Amino acid sequence: MKNNTLSIYVGRHPIFNTRGECIAYELLYRSCDLLNQATFEDNNQATARVIANLIHNLGLHSVIGDKIGFINVDEIMLFSDVILLLPKENFRFEILEYTKITMALCERVKYLHGLGYRFSLDDFDCTDETIKQYEPLFPYVTMIKVDILAIGIDSLQAAVLKLKKYGIDLLAEKIEYYDQYEYCRKLSFSFFQGYFFEKPLIFRGKKIEPSTMNAMRLINCIHEDDDTPTLTKKFSNCPDLVFNLLRHINSGAYHFRHQINNIQQMITLLGASKLISWLGLFLYGDPTQTPFGEALFNNAKFRAKLMEQLALACGKKEVANKAFLTGSLSLVDAYLGISMEEFLEGLSLDTEIKTALLSDEGLLGSLLYIAKEINHTGDIDHVLSGLTTPCFTREQIYKACCDANAFVEESNQSKQH
Repeated sequence: MKNNTLSIYVGRHPIFNTRGECIAYELLYRSCDLLNQATFEDNNQATARVIANLIHNLGLHSVIGDKIGFINVDEIMLFSDVILLLPKENFRFEILEYTKITMALCERVKYLHGLGYRFSLDDFDCTDETIKQYEPLFPYVTMIKVDILAIGIDSLQAAVLKLKKYGIDLLAEKIEYYDQYEYCRKLSFSFFQGYFFEKPLIFRGKKIEPSTMNAMRLINCIHEDDDTPTLTKKFSNCPDLVFNLLRHINSGAYHFRHQINNIQQMITLLGASKLISWLGLFLYGDPTQTPFGEALFNNAKFRAKLMEQLALACGKKEVANKAFLTGSLSLVDAYLGISMEEFLEGLSLDTEIKTALLSDEGLLGSLLYIAKEINHTGDIDHVLSGLTTPCFTREQIYKACCDANAFVEESNQSKQH
């Protein structure tokens, strides 16, 4: 009997401003049915249903928090009444490059714009033909996402000059390297999108902050001596770290039965293994002071929680804390501007964790690979198809993703109180 149940998974691709702050997420929708032979029109209608499901079931805040969500649309979606169900304050709509631009579509976009809906153009190649085709929509567009790979760096400046007269904010998308980002930053781009911010190359020579050094020392100290009085004394010498750790532990993201009010209680309740796991997140110091730092920190938290939940789904409770720490550390090289090899030289860490971080090998390495791929693409089907013997289902990965997103949002909320 054919299963007509359709599951869609949501990925998030961050959008940054010129200060390196994440201001929005492009939301990516994926079907979990590897054998789905539906036409594009069917998939588009399915996406429309899922958007509504996202708001009513998953909860908008758990997916995008206080950021704006960008959603891909074409003429089918634009003419659908589903778009009117979405809170226009929380969404921007990316008109896809293959959308058929007709007079009726322009009138529809004009009407929606008048209601307060905001639009951008996706994968814009800046050719004269494309500009002529989409020009009728320009009065209702607040952003054009320029495809720098399609245009090429050598032709990018001339392409940007073509759009300058329209006074529309430009986003450079598909940036993969630091040099590309630097060049785009010097042009008239106001926003940026791509995987480049996760590359260690960006943060060359960053000075390691005292709180980061303290976290490294405490991780080493716990490995050498897990005696509670000794650890309490060591923690007492790091008041900034204690304050932040207590604040996060007391937030809704951790779900402890008792409020933790002092250092010894924190160490006793968590135990050495879990304490090391949480300390991994504090190697990021103050991410708000670093361009793209908050995005790196949030991605590290997402990976940490996702890996922990997947380890539990595999029945590997004994490695859940290790999985959390591995995810926590997976972006610290990018944050500190050093190689992972250089970073690990200064840490006394479990060999399994080091192997996972350096080569994606072993159980932890497999979980880290999954976390990276989902973090980048949100494509759970693609991840599962690359695994030989997965020990969890699509539904378990999906739930783990939801838990990880909620963990990020809840821990971020704690910083505001």
